[in-house]
Order: sequence, then structure tokens, then C-alpha cells
Amino acid sequence: MFSGLLERHPRLKIWSAHGGGYLAGYTVRADHAWAARSDAHTISEPPSALLRRTFVDSLVYTAEQLRHLVGSMGSSQVTLGSDYPFDMGVVDPVDRLEAAGFDQATTDAIRGGNAARLLGPIPAVGTAHP
Repeated sequence: MFSGLLERHPRLKIWSAHGGGYLAGYTVRADHAWAARSDAHTISEPPSALLRRTFVDSLVYTAEQLRHLVGSMGSSQVTLGSDYPFDMGVVDPVDRLEAAGFDQATTDAIRGGNAARLLGPIPAVGTAHP
């Protein structure tokens, strides 16, 4: 966040697996550093604002973690994740999503709308790729 990469490349799309790892939990510390230390002012916005321009998947293991992830990242930045076919994968990621108790718009966005926005239109089967 502090490198300025996201400010220099505003159209860059970054997607992080496994709920973004520690990123969602780190925003408070990063914002504190940005506010408290002049040498952390390498970017014009707080790190959390830049982080909310990146995407993460929903592969966390409790409804509480998923609610925290969506609260930290924003419902528009989380895509469905499963870790399939690995043994630690989530068997039913939609069930996990629904267990978090989000409103329908948030559930629909995470279920597929955000991925469609991130990846763009998926070509129909049998069509040539540009």
C-alpha cells in the first residue's frame, strides 16, 4: 500500500486469495501509521482506502471472519472462494456465504457479481478470444 503502486496505476486490479490473508486485519495498523508518522505519507489516501480498491476471495472459515472481511474490504470487493479441490477447501462456499447473514444484494455480489466486474465478460463457449 505504501509504495504508491495503486495510486500510480488506478486501473490495476489486484485479487488476493484466502480472504486476502492478513490484509483486512492490517488496515487499522496501516491507517494508524499513515496518520501518526510523516514518513508513512508516501500515498495521498489512507491505506485502507487503497486496499478497498483491491479484491479478495471469501475463503475464510467462519461467518464472523467473513463479516469482518466484508466490513473491512467492502461488499463490492469480495468474490466467492472455495480452495477446491484441495483438502482444506470449503465443500459448499455458497452455504458458508449464506450463513454469514448478509442482505441479498451483498450475497449476490459476492456470489458472482463482483467476480464478473473484476474479470469482465466471459466469452460464450465456442467463441474466439480477441
